[in-house]
Amino acid sequence: MYQKIGAASAAGVTSGLAFTGVNAMWLLLAGFALLAAGTALLRILPRVREQSR
Repeated sequence: MYQKIGAASAAGVTSGLAFTGVNAMWLLLAGFALLAAGTALLRILPRVREQSR
């Protein structure tokens, strides 16, 4: 009895979130996480220095 109501309401919530732009928020959050990881790698990795001749 409760499984039918839960499945219907869950389907309504997931289809509703797709139209409200929540997916764009997750893409923005993922982009920020990738940018933060890239800058952290730049700080950790040693820099290559040119040798003078």
